[in-house]
Amino acid sequence: MSDFTPGWLAGTTRENDAMKRGDRTRSLRMWRASWPAVLLCLLALAACRPSPASDPDTATAKISAYNHTEDYIHQFYVDGQWGGNSRPYGGGGSFVCCIDYPRQWRPGLTATVRWTTSSGIPGIRTEPVWHEKVVPIERYEKTGTRLNVHFLPEGEVRLLIWNGAAGSTGYKGPDAPVKPADWPPPRPPQLPIPEGQAEQQP
Repeated sequence: MSDFTPGWLAGTTRENDAMKRGDRTRSLRMWRASWPAVLLCLLALAACRPSPASDPDTATAKISAYNHTEDYIHQFYVDGQWGGNSRPYGGGGSFVCCIDYPRQWRPGLTATVRWTTSSGIPGIRTEPVWHEKVVPIERYEKTGTRLNVHFLPEGEVRLLIWNGAAGSTGYKGPDAPVKPADWPPPRPPQLPIPEGQAEQQP
């Protein structure tokens, strides 16, 4: 068997030991300097994931909005949990995580829904208006992975726990919204400026 040692491994035992000690010392210093950053990253990742319900009587659902109105919903909250936004006659295609709810439905089960709207008609700008309503969570026989939030005309809201999208087999709520054939309406015509006012414009 050959006693050949490649050149990059050559060197005295004393030199090799000194190099190893130096590498270990550098590694230890780097770890000590970087562990707070690693810890912060791990904490941030843990905060992004939904925490499992510690109560065995509680389930978790993603929030999915359905907007059956011509208003634009800038943002909404269900019992303080942010749910996102929704365009006129849209929704159901995305989710926001998450909200906890009782595994067993009971009479009187409600949630507070807060949302802000403005006109969704292109070309018309209105100031956003806040709304708030205590809404019953409709009866469910089993847990579901979604809380479907239906924003209906006249400020009505329906909340349904379900394991799928609106309109799926067995769903007891409204189907997904459908845009009217004449949506969006034509842009409002620009009103002519009354005579004499044009010169006053800066």
